[in-house]
Amino acid sequence: MRYLIKNAFKILSAAVVTLTLLAYVCPHVNPASFRWLTFFGTAFPWLLLANLLLMAMWAWRLNRFALYHLGILAFGWQYITGFIGFDVGKDRVPEGAVTIATHNIGGIWRGQHFISDSMREKTAERYTRFWQNNGMPDVLCLQEISGKFYHLLAQKMGYEYTFNLKKGTVIFSRYPIEAGGEIPFGKTSNSSLWADIRIGKNLKRFYNVHLQSNKVSVTTEKVIGDPDLNEGETWRQIGGVLHRVGGATSVRADQAQRVRQHLVASPHPVVVCGDFNDTPNSYVYTHIAEGLTDTFRAKGLGLGTTFAGALPLLRIDYILTEKSIATFSCRTIRGGGSDHYPVVVAVGI
Repeated sequence: MRYLIKNAFKILSAAVVTLTLLAYVCPHVNPASFRWLTFFGTAFPWLLLANLLLMAMWAWRLNRFALYHLGILAFGWQYITGFIGFDVGKDRVPEGAVTIATHNIGGIWRGQHFISDSMREKTAERYTRFWQNNGMPDVLCLQEISGKFYHLLAQKMGYEYTFNLKKGTVIFSRYPIEAGGEIPFGKTSNSSLWADIRIGKNLKRFYNVHLQSNKVSVTTEKVIGDPDLNEGETWRQIGGVLHRVGGATSVRADQAQRVRQHLVASPHPVVVCGDFNDTPNSYVYTHIAEGLTDTFRAKGLGLGTTFAGALPLLRIDYILTEKSIATFSCRTIRGGGSDHYPVVVAVGI
């Protein structure tokens, strides 16, 4: 026992370094084969924080263990840039740049069991003002949007062109939409759409991707925020969360493969927007983003958090582009009324 107490921080450091290595492996392993690895990838932001704190502590004590944490962070630098943006240069957005945004707005209705027409009207007006204050995008991809609200928003926000298949995802555009379709996901409430949009002389294929949801937000908030839960119930709740997350991750892996196949077959340069429900340290993200530019990695600054729910620091919403498309700026707006933050980029098309 004395040995454990005396060496507790060394044991903790060894554990954190080992778990960080597992997080690095996670993006390269299909969760259908090793579902449990997913949790280490999701936990990477907190493992990153733990490494930084322990490195600072050991450095203050002039102990060689600081080098172990420095080494593991240097080894995984590519993963760190998936969560933290380091573009400190001043964004220069030329005239004629195209602005693109993605936003999951399902959280706008959180806690509402009945949504009246007047409530839709007020919410649409509030959401329209939000974008008027932050710059109305040229192309806007929304997830978790109902049919009634979709038509109301298109009218109030002034989008002439829209594409929607009544499955919760929609693409709004100021430019003509010449074709569109769906990537079939089977029996699920999640969906992914594509639309060919004519911007000047160029035709680009835009994807609005909403991959399988974990559906654990309410339970997670209850576990985190309710101190009255007894120990047995708490562990049952946690077990249920882990089981559902593991199952959803396997479904997302299959969906990501379908999206990837569609991307590869596209006759036009692609822009991929949406809510992947997975972090940059995931098989899903790595599979879809292969060969594309992650606009946050290119032009993001600071923490890339896009989820405003019970679990902090998660980046699960993305805009990816063909490498031939220049990225001029990328920002995450803290607002919008949902449990996701919108991501907005300016690109050259």
